[in-house]
Amino acid sequence: MKVFITGITGYIGSVIAQHFLSQGYQVSGLVRSQEKAVQLAKMGISPVMGSLSDLSLLEESVKKADGVVHTAISHTSDMEMLDVSSVNTMLGGLEGTGNPFIYTSGTLIYNDTFQDIVDEESDLNPLPFLQWKVDQEQKVLAAALRNIRTIVIRPTLVYGHGGGLVQATIKRAKLFQSAKYINDGQNAWSTIDIDDLAKLYVCAYSKAKPGSLFNATSNELITTKELMRSVGKIAGVEKIESWSYEEAVKEIGPAAWGASINQRVSGLRAEQQLQWRPTANSILKEIEEGSYQTHPK
Repeated sequence: MKVFITGITGYIGSVIAQHFLSQGYQVSGLVRSQEKAVQLAKMGISPVMGSLSDLSLLEESVKKADGVVHTAISHTSDMEMLDVSSVNTMLGGLEGTGNPFIYTSGTLIYNDTFQDIVDEESDLNPLPFLQWKVDQEQKVLAAALRNIRTIVIRPTLVYGHGGGLVQATIKRAKLFQSAKYINDGQNAWSTIDIDDLAKLYVCAYSKAKPGSLFNATSNELITTKELMRSVGKIAGVEKIESWSYEEAVKEIGPAAWGASINQRVSGLRAEQQLQWRPTANSILKEIEEGSYQTHPK
């Protein structure tokens, strides 16, 4: 079985690739630099040199594969345009094959969940800058009618392997010698370990029905105040303190919104339909005793 992965050198994509390799899949991946292509080849992955804007290359690559996992995101001003055009192209290349296509979304499109725990049936309430992500989800799910086994996965806060948002937060705490949460810090987030997330991708790729949608989360909820206490410990800073939303916006910009809201999310559907179970360390244990301790960045 040949799987083609976009974003294969990214935080999430690289771990997903390792899990597919461990299950005996032949893995190829989109990569932009020769240096990274060499690294992939050493790992037994076939590098495909190019980017999301190389539409003919994307179409050719998905036609050679038995399925596709799309994790790439450009983080540039044309992010939306690149995602729309690349997904359209990849779906076109897969049409009529019945092959799987996994699209990576996210739970921020729920907006603030407040004290509710949301699931895949819950209403979405995206801020205007995230509406395109909702549109992409709907397009991918609807493409199941084109004989493509489409799947959408929405990860919550991803942690593990000493990386991701947690790593960035530790770096910031070290830089400012303070770990800060917004207001009273009682807003809570659902979390998912990156290896558990990768296992979900492999499960969904092999088992999920066409047009499936899954939230990717463990049963853990962590308040931002609890998170910052652990970040402070590993960063070696004594000041664990509150700041206002306005202060946070001045310092960290749009990221303050995400840090101020609740993201309480259920992953029960994936557990029931795919017989998948998250089994990793809690985020606090992983920060204080796991990969963030043993591989400080």
